[in-house]
Amino acid sequence: MIQRITKKKVLLINPRKGWRPPLGLLYVASYLENAGYSVKVIEFIDENYNTTKNKKLWKEFYEYDPDFIGFGVISWNRSVTVEIIKQIRDTTKDKIIICGGKDPSYVPEKYINSGANVVVIGEGEETMIELLNACSSQSDLEDVKGIVFKNGIRIVTTAHREPIDLENLLHPAFELVDYKHYTDIRLGGIPGHFIKTGFMMANRGCPFGCKFCTENVRNVFRERAVDDIISEIKWQIKNYNIKGLVFLDDLFYYKSERVIDFCSAILRENIKLKIYAQTRVDRVGDMETLQLMKKAGFIQLALGVESGSPKILKMVNKGINLEQIKKGVKAINDAGIHTYSFIIIGFPDETSEDMEMTENLLKEINSTFVAVNYYMPMPGTPLYSEEDDKLLDKVSYSLTENQTFRTSEAQKALSHYRQRFQLTSEKNPNYNLLRYPGFFAFLACVMFLKPVVLLKGLYIQRTKKRYSSYFEAARTAMINYRIYG
Repeated sequence: MIQRITKKKVLLINPRKGWRPPLGLLYVASYLENAGYSVKVIEFIDENYNTTKNKKLWKEFYEYDPDFIGFGVISWNRSVTVEIIKQIRDTTKDKIIICGGKDPSYVPEKYINSGANVVVIGEGEETMIELLNACSSQSDLEDVKGIVFKNGIRIVTTAHREPIDLENLLHPAFELVDYKHYTDIRLGGIPGHFIKTGFMMANRGCPFGCKFCTENVRNVFRERAVDDIISEIKWQIKNYNIKGLVFLDDLFYYKSERVIDFCSAILRENIKLKIYAQTRVDRVGDMETLQLMKKAGFIQLALGVESGSPKILKMVNKGINLEQIKKGVKAINDAGIHTYSFIIIGFPDETSEDMEMTENLLKEINSTFVAVNYYMPMPGTPLYSEEDDKLLDKVSYSLTENQTFRTSEAQKALSHYRQRFQLTSEKNPNYNLLRYPGFFAFLACVMFLKPVVLLKGLYIQRTKKRYSSYFEAARTAMINYRIYG
């Protein structure tokens, strides 16, 4: 049984800091603050990169002495989250630990058995308020929807909570992190561009059912009001002087009518930004809308191409065909907007013939940029197996280690195809950085003041051949420096 307390200090933990802000945690933080809780956010540094900074963060943790501790967890941070929970339990026995995020939502028992008191299933804004209120008032936790907790030896799963309405969504609590640091990373903003970049979400969920994506389990698609999005954009411009904007939604361009409303508002408010967003190849056939997006500042649209093999597209339930891919990429290119095609390699049963089909498709569609990711099994998806789950307990997807599920030989073969696929890009996103004078200034600063950063990237390329080129290795090293340096 969870100990009931009356204090109201909350610590939210991002287990491993990345190059983009933890929007999920910051939304939860905003709701908790609005409900009267005192909230602090700690983002731990990649544990393989800088242990000195983590020691300082642990000092902050103990000085703050929170009553409630909440983790926002993705699958690749499972192992490091468990280690942090263990350290908390070894030193402080009375803390109420709550885990939320995609991974805990699908395997809550793992976190309960690792020391967490409660797991929040799905979106956490309203659930966290009700949960903390229940703990403070000694109410029955079984009345709180959307949680899993342990009562004696029994693991209790409460009633389902519906996704929240985005109509009156609070803005993220950006003041609880160094958001300026995120906007200034630049290398983690719009791919191939070096500008101060803000980050936002305009909708949640996805109505499609790709078998490799966890969103097929949470497929309630909801959109924020355009006026609310514009208000937040203006706030970020005023407070952080951003020049670019990344929409982190899986599907920004879903309906042409909404995109037209948004672009019209951007033009009406005379907002000048370079904008990046994601869509699907089967949603972008309207040239008039694409031309309006170009006028409104959209410089890049990312598309989930995934594969050039009809067999693989069908296996993963992508819901698109090769002709739609060709038509969608061509339409965006013709509108003068950069295309950023995502490819996934290493799917189960993917053969060399499938890889050849993908390469042939990429050569034909002439995408501006091509990004190639290795397939990683995700909890909650149809392709996820018990063996995958055991491996994920051990894998560490830190920026320095970048472990995968592959044997060294399989990884070598996939790396070979990854390099070939990336070479089909019309432009190299790394070389495209050379268009920005600010990048040369940053590069000179690193070369003269932190040359070890570049040397580390080149060393990794030479010894581990993790990257497609020395430039990519150096860029990744500089991103790490930007985040942790």
